[in-house]
Amino acid sequence: MSTGLGDEERGWAADKRDFVADRRDEVADKRDRVAETRDRTVDAREAELAEWERRLDARAAELGVSDEGSEVSGSRSEARAGRLQTRQDREAAGAERSIAAADRDEAAKRRQADAPPTRLAMVFAGIAEQLYDADSVDDVLLRIAEAAVSTVAGCRMASVTLADRSGYRTAAATDSAAAAVDQVQYQAQEGPCLDAVDAPMVYAQSFPDKRWPTLAARPTESGVQSVLSYRLAAATSGTADVGGGSLNSYGVNPYAFSDTAQEIGLILAAHASVAARAVDERSNLRSLGRDLQQALLSREVIGQAKGILMERLKITPEDAFDLLRRSSQHLNIKLRDVARGLAETGEFGMTRTSRHANLAVRP
Repeated sequence: MSTGLGDEERGWAADKRDFVADRRDEVADKRDRVAETRDRTVDAREAELAEWERRLDARAAELGVSDEGSEVSGSRSEARAGRLQTRQDREAAGAERSIAAADRDEAAKRRQADAPPTRLAMVFAGIAEQLYDADSVDDVLLRIAEAAVSTVAGCRMASVTLADRSGYRTAAATDSAAAAVDQVQYQAQEGPCLDAVDAPMVYAQSFPDKRWPTLAARPTESGVQSVLSYRLAAATSGTADVGGGSLNSYGVNPYAFSDTAQEIGLILAAHASVAARAVDERSNLRSLGRDLQQALLSREVIGQAKGILMERLKITPEDAFDLLRRSSQHLNIKLRDVARGLAETGEFGMTRTSRHANLAVRP
C-alpha cells in the first residue's frame, strides 16, 4: 500500500522528467532553427555563385573564348561537384531534422497524455480559451484541426468535414494531404470521416478496411495509414443546411492511435463542438446587431425625409411615405437611399403623371 508521500514524490519525479524533456526539446528546436537559417544562407550564396559563373560563361561565349579542357575548367567542375555534394548532404541533414522534430512532437504528446489529470485539464483549458477567442466559425474550425495535431498522439495532420444538403466539404485542414484524403472519401461516398458525422468515434486502424471496400487503400496514396474521426455537432444551429461534421485525425503509421489518444480526441471533439456553436452564435448576434443598427439608421433617415416632404408639400405622413416608396421603385434604388438623398441635399425628383411630377423640394 503506497503512502501519500510516496505518490507525491513520484509525481514530483515525473514532473521533473517532463520538465527536462521539454527543455531538451526546446534546445533541439532552437538548434534546428539555427541550422535551417544557416542552410538558407549557404543556398543563397551558392545561387549567387552559380549566377556569377553563368554570366562568365555567357560573356566568354560572346567573346569566342573557351576554357574547355583547361586547368581552370577542371577546377570549376570540381568546385561545382563539391557544392552539389554539399547541398545534397544539407538536404539529407534537413530531412533527418524534420523526422527528429516529428518524433519529439509525438513524444511530447505522449508525455502530455500520461500527465496527471490536473495538468491535462490545464492543457484543455488553454485549448478552450484559444477556440473561444476565434473570430469566426472558419477560424475556430482551423484551430480545432490544429489542436488535434498538437494534442492527440499519433496525429500528424487533421481536417474538419462539414455535411450539408449538397454533400460534404472540407472546412479546415492542417495539410494538403489531409484535404486530399477527405476528398477521396467524398468521391468514394464512404470512409471514417463520413461515418463519424453520425457516430461518436470511428477508428480505421489501417487500410484497406473491409468497412469501406470502395475506398480501399486510397488514403495511403497521400501517406495516411490510419484515421481517427470524431463527430462534431452542427456549428450553425439556426441553419438547416448544416448537418454537423467530423474532426479527422490522420496518422502516418498503421495503428497510430492508442486508447489514451482516442479518449483525448473525444474530449477535444466535445470542446470543439461547444466552442464552434458558441462562436457561431456570437457571430450571429453580431450580425443581428449590425442589422438592427442599420434598421434604426434607416428608420431615422426615412423619418427625416418624410418630414421634409410633409412640410414642403403639406401632405400627410402616409402620403409622404408612399411618395418615397414609389420613387424608390421608379428609380430602382433602396428606399433608405432615396430618403438619405432627400435628407442630405433637400432635393427629390421622380417622373410621374401626378401633381408631384418632376417635383423638386428645396429648403
